Amino acid sequence: MSEFIRDASDQRRVLIIDIAHVFYRYAYGGVPNLTGVLQVNGQSTIVNSTLPNFSIKAIHRWANKGFNPVVVCFDSAGSNNARRAYFAQYGQEGSGTQVVSGYKEGRGFAGDSFYQGVNITSNMLLRAGVAVLKADVFEADDLIKIAVDRAKKDYPNLPIDIITGDQDLIPLVDDQVSVFISSRRITFAEDKSIEKVNYFQLRPYNFQQYLETLSEFKTLSMPYNTALLKKLLRGKKADNIPQYPKFTPTKFNKLVAALQEDGHDLGKLFRYGNYKEQICYRGTGEPIPVELIDSVPKEQKMRKFLEPDELTQMLSVLSDYLDEDTVNHVRYVYNGVCLNAPFTNVPERFRRAPVAMKSGITGYDASVLAQVASELQINISVV
Repeated sequence: MSEFIRDASDQRRVLIIDIAHVFYRYAYGGVPNLTGVLQVNGQSTIVNSTLPNFSIKAIHRWANKGFNPVVVCFDSAGSNNARRAYFAQYGQEGSGTQVVSGYKEGRGFAGDSFYQGVNITSNMLLRAGVAVLKADVFEADDLIKIAVDRAKKDYPNLPIDIITGDQDLIPLVDDQVSVFISSRRITFAEDKSIEKVNYFQLRPYNFQQYLETLSEFKTLSMPYNTALLKKLLRGKKADNIPQYPKFTPTKFNKLVAALQEDGHDLGKLFRYGNYKEQICYRGTGEPIPVELIDSVPKEQKMRKFLEPDELTQMLSVLSDYLDEDTVNHVRYVYNGVCLNAPFTNVPERFRRAPVAMKSGITGYDASVLAQVASELQINISVV
């Protein structure tokens, strides 16, 4: 990671919004249902406007009325199928851990009204010029990682704020990136101007203090940046990510203490990395020299993805502390949970390759958003 130096002359902050948790908050949080009239195929249609009303207002407020560059990340239908297909193999390829149900199985499904509200919101944002990310077989988490990579490239001297309710994004915290994690108990931000009610601004310096108050981490030692290590070894029950058998809190805490005592920089060690593409000969899997790639017929070529340097370094360090079977478990789970990871050994309909954002992250014209929103009787301020 390069050192982050804030541009004091530019007061913008890049916002990356995980919109799903906002939708669920307003769909099931006890707010009154709202209705509005929308033109659908030339006909006036009464629709439930609760989700677009509250979510568009929240986005507009957080984006400082379009002043801040902002991108809104959506899940798509079946977005977790690729990851689910990957973990479905665990009983055959993993370390022997038995998985009772698959990745994120057992979660309830929202009704038609919910998805109608999601689609209306997405369409309105797009028409207003707000950047929206949504892609088949990619979860919003994957897209947020893609957006962070793009934001670091385009805005190396601006803070980046991820607004989410998902702990899977906590490993993205660094000197440039804050995760504003939703909280029922506390509101905190380093400055009143960026405060968001019922969100805690997670930074490297308050990482351990905050995480160790959460029920999932209460018995664990969680110095910055060990959230990913916890998931790799102790799993995540809510997502049906398996833990390594009998890897108790005591074992985890001893490992963390040993790593610290030996001088390893945990803040840099346990991170999501990027997979590198390699063009190989089909059949042998041998890399094709760069100068020959264009001359090799398409049917003789295949794409191969190399594990991230971050994973290579992580496994190299952990192999000094853990046995081979445990290290293999870490590799298997990492390749399943890493954001924007390739899934190539799953049924063809679920396969995917890592992607990057094709366009940049910008602000938007508040007056245009106000005009689009007014079609559903949503009033937002432009001044």
